[in-house]
Amino acid sequence: METVVMHPSYGKITYTESFWTGKKSLFIADKEALKLSRKSFRTEDGAYMEVKGNFMTGAVLHAGGEAIRLTPAVKWYEIVLSVLPFLLVMVWGNTPALFAIVPIVGGAIGGAIGGIFFVVNLYSLRAVHKVWLKVVISVGMLALCFVICFLVAVLILQISA
Repeated sequence: METVVMHPSYGKITYTESFWTGKKSLFIADKEALKLSRKSFRTEDGAYMEVKGNFMTGAVLHAGGEAIRLTPAVKWYEIVLSVLPFLLVMVWGNTPALFAIVPIVGGAIGGAIGGIFFVVNLYSLRAVHKVWLKVVISVGMLALCFVICFLVAVLILQISA
């Protein structure tokens, strides 16, 4: 993900972070800052800068005693919407009365699937800005998680029968 922030004294700040590796790069006024470590940088004029956080939790650039917000912090409703697939799988898959209605996999397998959907949903929600679209995406992820857990449960029941 790439974000661009305009700052009164530093000008255009471009921050990029790889989703897969977490590798960060920083450009100040279209000039790449020298990477000192995983989170610290030095500009051409010798200023030391450090990035705290990441795209998922919200990145903040600390430079010259100033904190510059690069990406917004995760909101409470994004966490709630993202944890719903995991909760649904854990409750439904481990409740015999619900399992009798529609079997879905629970336990470690269901928890792993729910955990994957938690991360994918949270990452998807961070990419959009409209709240109604975040709700629509979360409902879709919840339904997709339920269907996948149902198909895995049917597969396991077919194999064990």
